[in-house]
Amino acid sequence: MKVNPKNIIFFCPTKNWGGIEKNVLLRTIFLSQNGYNITVVLLKNTFEDRFANIDNVTIRTITKRGGDLNLSVVRNYIKIIQKVKPLTVFAALKRDWWLVSLAAHIKKVPNIILYLGNIRKIRTGLKYSLVFKTFKAKVLVNSDSLKTDLLQNSSYFNQDNLIRIYNGIELPKLQTVANWGPIEKLNLPENRFIIGVAGWLNYRKGFDLLPKILEKLPKNTHIIHAGTGGFELDMDQILSNYPELSERIHFLGHVSNMGQFFQNIDVFLLCSREEGMANVLLESLSYGKPIVSSKVPGSEELLDNGTYGILTEIDDVTAMSTGIQAILERKIIFEPELLKQRITDTFSFNHMMANTQSLLFPSKN
Repeated sequence: MKVNPKNIIFFCPTKNWGGIEKNVLLRTIFLSQNGYNITVVLLKNTFEDRFANIDNVTIRTITKRGGDLNLSVVRNYIKIIQKVKPLTVFAALKRDWWLVSLAAHIKKVPNIILYLGNIRKIRTGLKYSLVFKTFKAKVLVNSDSLKTDLLQNSSYFNQDNLIRIYNGIELPKLQTVANWGPIEKLNLPENRFIIGVAGWLNYRKGFDLLPKILEKLPKNTHIIHAGTGGFELDMDQILSNYPELSERIHFLGHVSNMGQFFQNIDVFLLCSREEGMANVLLESLSYGKPIVSSKVPGSEELLDNGTYGILTEIDDVTAMSTGIQAILERKIIFEPELLKQRITDTFSFNHMMANTQSLLFPSKN
């Protein structure tokens, strides 16, 4: 197959929208603006609207993504690849690595990139041996900690087929909305201190810990949660054990303007048990907001082992509440401009996209 050096396919067939999917969208927009032709493969009736009306972008939908060896899915992927003739295919989710790379290898796609945003065990076996030794796929990760883990724990990886590109973000242009509706509706006291949290409501995010953290803090302290999806936790059931906190933990659901969310909080809390390089922490830093985070690998790296935020052990609700209390009482201060500079120096959008372009469209030299 003769490839078009300006063409790429992003495979992102998922029912959930999170940091990985958002980064696919950001990369799609950037590449489309720089003259590349992008095909995005999505599950039908999921996120087509988010990629619609972007120049140079074609959306292809599928009804199933298959298992270890689903021949109908492989045939479908081969047809898509044959039509697009891409230089690069990009599988955004580990579940799709095998079938995407198999189809790409059959059609002799030169550049196969697989994304991994969190620590996962890569089992030894024929499937991954083919993916990395025969198909010559490369893996893109978003942190040095994840890269180090893979190098130490899997024989499939080396410095040539494992690439780290930090997630990046632009510093926001602040446009504060007075009396922002979602906050005003809560009728919080004037002396409120707001802890922001965001993400899917699941065990991995640690949101079942919120009542235990909040009960150790002053009564003017409130938690607001932004996000939808991943409803593995029954927060109503969890909060029923803490009736005195029911008016201090608030769930906003989907927030269309996260900029206003960050501008209206006093501290951001990441209480995850498992996490990669969390985009919400990048956003929090970009708004100059102090952070308390569990010591998940991505957070330790992003916050430079405590230079740019307070780090606690995973599940240590006492340490989390103590850290929040220290920020509330201004015993520990993180200057907003210092936090923003962290983004500018190391985690900028421009850095991310320049490195992305070099990886996805390598020069012939």
